[in-house]
Amino acid sequence: MELLHTEDKRIARLIEYFQILCGGTTNKETYQSYVDVLETATAYETNVALDAVLSKAEDVEAYTIPVARFIRSVGKGLEHATLPEYQDNVLLFTLAEENREIAKVTSSLQQLGIQLKNEESSDFSAIQEVLASFDQLQRHYERLQNELFPLFEQTSNEHSCVKLMWAIQNTALSFKKETIAFDGSDIASFWKLFSSFYFNMEVLRYRETYILFPVAYRALGEHSERSIEKGLSDALFSCKTGSLTFEQLELIFGLLPLDIAFIGDDDRVKFYSDPPHRIFPRSPQVIGRLVQNCHPPKSVSTVEEILSSFKEGREDSAEFYLVMKGAFVYIQYYAVRSMDGKYLGTLEVTQDATHLRSLSGEKRLL
Repeated sequence: MELLHTEDKRIARLIEYFQILCGGTTNKETYQSYVDVLETATAYETNVALDAVLSKAEDVEAYTIPVARFIRSVGKGLEHATLPEYQDNVLLFTLAEENREIAKVTSSLQQLGIQLKNEESSDFSAIQEVLASFDQLQRHYERLQNELFPLFEQTSNEHSCVKLMWAIQNTALSFKKETIAFDGSDIASFWKLFSSFYFNMEVLRYRETYILFPVAYRALGEHSERSIEKGLSDALFSCKTGSLTFEQLELIFGLLPLDIAFIGDDDRVKFYSDPPHRIFPRSPQVIGRLVQNCHPPKSVSTVEEILSSFKEGREDSAEFYLVMKGAFVYIQYYAVRSMDGKYLGTLEVTQDATHLRSLSGEKRLL
């Protein structure tokens, strides 16, 4: 087995053990031969070891089980470490607070589950009601995806773990949705769904607490509180069809019933509009981020195919539509080209077309 190059002997051994797990299960003797580094591994060493393998993976989800086994192996070291105080970092402080609030809900769900199992009850409505009102979980994941993940990618060279975390977040939310919708009489099937949701949610909560937040805290440093300079309100945007101040332009983008984003020819997000009811949340941290990292892993191949078709001139547009939270969402992608046909980037336009889809007949001004 080829050992990935590193000057740090401890990290080299952690990587080596992780690679063994990637090849299958291990035994007590193998574990004991690495126990000195496994049981003293820090969050930073763990993250570097994970990134050494995941950064070269075509499909990070294929490493879900080996990663879980590896993190269990280094759990003693992670849990004995002193966690940072996040008071001087507003983002991490609030995310950690959210994680603690989520822990309270998961604890109550666990107790409720134990009670219903002991009673051998087939009435799952109490659990389903808690889950149906548990909106905080999705909001927390969206904040991670749109606020912390982009900053972490910009300030750390070892950030591949967030791709796998995003995939597990989607898995957890999918199991949550299925558990809420379950209306069958097969008790075993319900508990399997609920257990899958609970397991994935707890996996994420643990990794946030003991790996992601401590590592991100060190990586972000002074970058975490960067602000976007304004002062463009008096500047002027001018073209052959007229002119607007940048303040007017910003306000217009904010009023359009569309979500707009522009991805440059380097695949990095250059601009997004911010209307009051954005369909897919965005934050200023997304600017400069690779668009591939703005989508869950399962969607990346489709995104790359669209971009390739635009760059190679095979296509000029693409469309998708789906039903999300009861709304009919229409998504369009357009290749932006110069007058001589050079590819300059991609425009993404998303709208809630539910109302438009329901229209019939006419409604005229006159």
